[in-house]
Amino acid sequence: MPALPQVFVNEGTFGILDDGEVPIETIDWSHGIIAPMSNGALVLTGINTGNVQVQVESGSTATPSADNELWEETGRCRIWAPRGKLHIESLVNGPHQDLPPLSIAGPGWYEVEVKARGRHLNPDGASLEPSECYLIQARPDTNAPPPITRAAPVPARDDEETRRQRLLRGL
Repeated sequence: MPALPQVFVNEGTFGILDDGEVPIETIDWSHGIIAPMSNGALVLTGINTGNVQVQVESGSTATPSADNELWEETGRCRIWAPRGKLHIESLVNGPHQDLPPLSIAGPGWYEVEVKARGRHLNPDGASLEPSECYLIQARPDTNAPPPITRAAPVPARDDEETRRQRLLRGL
C-alpha cells in the first residue's frame, strides 16, 4: 500500500475548511472527533503537534466501509460549505495539495464521517513521524435546507445556560 498523504497538525487539530475560513467562534465540540462550525469543521487529533496520515473519499466513492474493524473511532456530522470548496487543511500550512476536494457537488451541505486510528498512541505529544491515520468521507446532502440566518441579534441574557446554548448553536 502506498504511503498516505501527511497533514501537519498544530494544537491538536486540522481542518475540513471551505475556502480556508475558520469561524472558530461557532464551533460545536459535541460531535467527538469532528467539530463542525458555521461552515467547515475541525478534526481533533490525539497528538498536539506533528504529522498525521489522511485519506479522503467523496461523492460516490464515499460509501460505508467494510473495513470498520480497522478504525478505532468514528465521528459524523453535517458540514455547510457555502463556497463549495471543502478541503483538508493544516491550520498552519493551508490546503493539502495532494488531497482532492471534498465538496464535489459545489456549495451546499455535506454528510461527513471521520474514522481514526492511533489517536491514543501519543496523546498531546509531538511527532513528525505519523502514528495516527484518518479516513474522511464526504457525501452531498441534498435533502438539507440551507442554514437559517438571523435578521435580528439575539437578545443578551447573562445566565450561564443561555450563554452555553448560544455557543453550541454558534450565535
